[in-house]
Amino acid sequence: MSSVPKLIAAKAVESSDRSPFSSPDRTPWAAALDSPESLMGPTAFGNVWGDIIRGRLRPLREASTDRSVCLFGQAADRPCALVPDDASLVVRVLCGEPRKALAAEMGIALSTATGRFLRALDKLGLGGRNIPLPLVLAAQSWAGADVIPTARTAWFDYEGAHCLALSVPRPSTERLAVLTRGQQEVALWLIEGMTRYEIANLRRTSVHTVARQFHSIYNTLRVTGRYELIRRVVELDCFSEPRGPNPP
Repeated sequence: MSSVPKLIAAKAVESSDRSPFSSPDRTPWAAALDSPESLMGPTAFGNVWGDIIRGRLRPLREASTDRSVCLFGQAADRPCALVPDDASLVVRVLCGEPRKALAAEMGIALSTATGRFLRALDKLGLGGRNIPLPLVLAAQSWAGADVIPTARTAWFDYEGAHCLALSVPRPSTERLAVLTRGQQEVALWLIEGMTRYEIANLRRTSVHTVARQFHSIYNTLRVTGRYELIRRVVELDCFSEPRGPNPP
């Protein structure tokens, strides 16, 4: 039985997507991820983030199946690495450290720290939208946080391009018993990178209502934002096994 279920959604990470995944229903990555060799250890998972910050890997497309969140990337022809200070800033933000605290530690204004962070994301091809969940988890693993035991990665060649597929299970937010059922559903989509507007559309409610739900989730779990929330659900073992279908 295949470990890579049917694709249910896909979106480009970059605005101009020239990846071999522009027709995501054609799944050249499925067989690669299905192989036993695709199961990763902690070092291999973190190394994906290492390839990103060194400019060796360009993320191109996110996709969701009923059980997994996937990221597809392509080996860069001309690697362009982040300078060490910017690489450190990005990974610390993705680990959930508040930018305000980091700016104070670095002796710079919050606006300066934010500008450096956003310019670094642009350089990595990650600007303009939420960072894909698999990359946030890879960055946290790179920094020494808990890893996802069922994460998978596979390199393969497709139409002359050397490509990477990275897959992590969708989080089981039902395990967050301190949240209401509605908050668990919102937390799932928030963790997976949906915007307030996308969640509001799915729930047929206002953006302001969703914003209040974000605030309530953060307060209840004592986190300051999405990246720290992701780290918390890893600590609470919400990624231990693939979950069922999407919430209705």
